[in-house]
Amino acid sequence: MLGTFHFIRPWWWLALIPALLIAVLWHKKSQVTNNSWKEHCDPHLLEHILVSSPSARSIWLIALLGLAWFFSVFALSGPSWSRYAAPVYQKNIARVIVLDVSQSMNATDITPSRMQRAKYKVLDLLHAIKEGQTGMVVFSSSAFVVSPLTADSNTIASMVPVLDSNIVPVQGSDIAAGLAKAGELFKQSGATRGEIILITDSSPSASALTEASNLVKQGFVTSVLAIGTREGTPARGNDGNFATDANGNVSLAHLDVSGLENLAKTGSGEYVAFKGDNSDVDSLLKVATLNELDAKASAESQTESLWQDCGDYLIWGALILFALLARRGWLEKLC
Repeated sequence: MLGTFHFIRPWWWLALIPALLIAVLWHKKSQVTNNSWKEHCDPHLLEHILVSSPSARSIWLIALLGLAWFFSVFALSGPSWSRYAAPVYQKNIARVIVLDVSQSMNATDITPSRMQRAKYKVLDLLHAIKEGQTGMVVFSSSAFVVSPLTADSNTIASMVPVLDSNIVPVQGSDIAAGLAKAGELFKQSGATRGEIILITDSSPSASALTEASNLVKQGFVTSVLAIGTREGTPARGNDGNFATDANGNVSLAHLDVSGLENLAKTGSGEYVAFKGDNSDVDSLLKVATLNELDAKASAESQTESLWQDCGDYLIWGALILFALLARRGWLEKLC
C-alpha cells in the first residue's frame, strides 16, 4: 500500500498557502493586541483586566479551522493506493436510412400515400434510435445526402417533412446509387460496422444486388422496409396526374416482394413488410446484431485500470469540523 500511495491531483496542496497566510496574520494581530494592553497597564493589574489571553482563548479554534482546511485539501488532492477496472468502450452503432423518393412512392395503395407513410416510418425510426449515429440518403435516378452520420437525430427529423419526389431533378429508381451513397457515409465517418435501412417500393436491379453484396464484405448489412402492396396502384406525380411510362401508358406501381427479399438476403439483413404499427420498426432495429455483439465483446474486453480516489471519505471529517465552526459566536472569537 505504502509503495503505491500517491495523490491523483497533487496541485491541490497549493491551497494550504492561504491557510498559512491566515495563521500568520492572526498571530501578528494577537501580538499587537497583547502589546497594546501591556503598554497602558501595570503588570500587576493586567491579569484583572484581561479575562484571558487572546491567543489562549482562540488557539484551539484556529487549530480546528486548520484541521478542517487540511482535511479538505487532503481529500481534494485525491489520495490513492489501489486500482479498479473501468470500461472505456462507448457503444456506437452506425445506421443510414436510405429513402426512395421516386414517383412510384406517390401511389395511394397505402393511404394517404406510400411516400407519406414512408416518412412517418423514418420519423418512427429516428425516435426509436437511442444510441449511435444515424445518417440519411434519398434517391431516385441519383442519390443525395440528406444528413451525414450524426448523433443528433432531431436534425434529420426536421428535414423529413419536406422530402418528396420533387426534390430530385430526374425521375427514376436506382437502388444501387442509394446503397453506394450510404457506403460513402460510413467510410467518411470511419465506421467499420453498420446497418443500411432501405425504404423503397422499387425493384432491385442486378447492380443493386452487387452493391449490397460488396457492402456486406465491408461490414455493412442492408435491410429492407417494403412500402406498398403486391397488387399495386397507378402512381401519381406531384402535379396529381397519373405517372406514365415511355409509351404514354399509365404505370402501375407493383411491389416486387421477391426481388426485395432477395436484396435483403444478399445484404445479410432482413426483409420487413410495412405494418400499421411499430412492429416493422422494431424488427429493423434488431437487425444490427453484428454491431451489438461487437459492443458486448468490447465492453467486456476494453477496460482500463484506473486509480481509486479515496479522498471522498475524508470529506465527512472536514464537514463535521466546519459544522462545529459554524456555531454562533465561535468565529467571532477568531477575530
